[in-house]
Amino acid sequence: MTLNACSRWVGAVLLACGAAVAAWAQAPGERPDFPTVALTDNTPGRLELSPHLAYLEDPGRKLSLDQASGPLQTWVGMDRTSPNFGFTDTAYWFRFALDNRTGKTQQRLLELPRAFIDDVRLFHLQDGLLLTKYALGDEQPFAQRVVQHQNFVMPLTVAPGVHQIYLRLASSGTIEAPLRLWEPAAFHATAAKEHLLAGAVLGMLVVMIVYNLFIYLSTRDINYLYYIAFVASYLMFWSTLWGYTFAYVWPKEIRWNSIAVPVFIATGGVAACLFADSFLKLRRFSRPAHWGVLGLAGISALLFVGAFVLPYPLIIRVTSAMILVVSVVALVCGYWRWWTGARFARFYCLSWTSVFVGVSVLTIGKFGLLPANFWTDNASQIGMLLLVLLLSFTLADRINTDRSLRINAQAVALAHAHKARASQKALIDSTAQANRELESRVLERTNELHDALEKLQTVNAQLQRLSNTDALTQVGNRAYFDEALKTEHKRASRQKQPLALLLFDIDHFKSTNDTWGHPAGDACLRYLADFLRSKVLRAGDVLARYGGEEFVVLLINSTLGDALDVAEELRAEIATLEIPIEGRNLRITASFGVASAIPASQTSAATLVADADKALYEAKHHGRNCVRAAAPRISAPQSS
Repeated sequence: MTLNACSRWVGAVLLACGAAVAAWAQAPGERPDFPTVALTDNTPGRLELSPHLAYLEDPGRKLSLDQASGPLQTWVGMDRTSPNFGFTDTAYWFRFALDNRTGKTQQRLLELPRAFIDDVRLFHLQDGLLLTKYALGDEQPFAQRVVQHQNFVMPLTVAPGVHQIYLRLASSGTIEAPLRLWEPAAFHATAAKEHLLAGAVLGMLVVMIVYNLFIYLSTRDINYLYYIAFVASYLMFWSTLWGYTFAYVWPKEIRWNSIAVPVFIATGGVAACLFADSFLKLRRFSRPAHWGVLGLAGISALLFVGAFVLPYPLIIRVTSAMILVVSVVALVCGYWRWWTGARFARFYCLSWTSVFVGVSVLTIGKFGLLPANFWTDNASQIGMLLLVLLLSFTLADRINTDRSLRINAQAVALAHAHKARASQKALIDSTAQANRELESRVLERTNELHDALEKLQTVNAQLQRLSNTDALTQVGNRAYFDEALKTEHKRASRQKQPLALLLFDIDHFKSTNDTWGHPAGDACLRYLADFLRSKVLRAGDVLARYGGEEFVVLLINSTLGDALDVAEELRAEIATLEIPIEGRNLRITASFGVASAIPASQTSAATLVADADKALYEAKHHGRNCVRAAAPRISAPQSS
């Protein structure tokens, strides 16, 4: 090669390198491998970023930010509606530019609406300077998320000018990145609606579980139990897949959250197989189909165990494929039973057709063969809702069928019974007439007995009142007082409350009888009893004639001081009484003995009476017309 040729070759290489460097040095908005999103006053509150993304594959998961953003990497603009790379071990980088043309700082939220991505890293740069860095993922506790949301949400503060956003995703499952850029107000408003919709969907599943649980408890039909297990599995599956369980149920259980999806897929597969075998009665009509479906249930049970021990990339692929197989088998068995004349299988077939279509779309999408959009994201969910509803109709239809058979059998039995009733009608009529006459007589005797019982109750009440009332003074008698004292003594002992007793009699009453006569003495006692009734008015207190000219007053919840005040007041007023007898006024006085104690369970009520009687004796001994109190007793403490 000549010197001129070498010079031309070197010049061409340098020119090409210079062009490459110049192209890499262009502003992001001018390069197809670095799309730009312009932020203006007219930018919508929600912006789908899929058309504005470029991506870079990192098979070894070793690239740093500097390496990924360097000129030697080949970035590719997105050629599909939304990034969906299916199950992959490759890490993916995404990038786009934000050009804030509003002249003021903007707040935005970048949402990755997927709950299961192991490693999510965001780098926010401006003019080569790293402004913000986030490290998220489902392998971190939920509390470490910047925004407490079931999806990955990352705040961005965008000053005027051009910003570069890099996002790195790596996972042992699927890689999907339907990224959205939000204004915070629009995001929170939409999130509230999404929560409401998800709550309605999950709530409907809960209602179906509870409703069919009640039916199972009333019918004991095992099909309802399999149905409940199936719906419960997919209730937990969707709650986990949407990120609600990690957000609200087990936010710290990272290991469990990572295997929950294959676990619930496996339990749903077991329940679906058992339901299909039992509901379609495969054991009776086809032993091969019966054992084949039970074999699938066994494989699903093994996958349930495998979820705890096998690598996640393997178990999630196998369970995703397995549920598709279960759907196909359940669908084929249903159509076969319908074709063989099982009319009750028609709703079953419709329900599994819907879930087969939904699961097929979801499974194919998870393997990256369909773009991620509303229909691929929600096809399985829609199919499952239809399945839950239609299976409930299926069970109800079978109940109605069984009910129709029972009604027909009952109709035949009723026809025979009608003939028997016709032959018995005459006997029934005559028996009814005899019964009516008997009922009339019984009612008459019953009314007579009721009247007699009412009279007896009235007489008993009168006798009870008479037995408790002093005939002369019309206040309580000694028997009434003794019973009341026992009752109040026990109550005061339980409640640890003081109980006071006033025992008093008329001074020189015998002389009054001798001087004025016994009729005058009786009138004096009646007058004094009426006076005492007007004074002893507190609820619960007891007034009684203790005997002869003695009266007693029982004061509940009253201390010795309270009782002495009452006794002194009564003594003073009695001394001022003028009792009219045969045109003359009789004046009397009374002596009072007072006792008070907080009864203990070991003491008797008679102790209180004895203390008051001693105090009364002391009052008599000290000249009468006075009040004396018994020394207080100290009750021994009760053992617990």
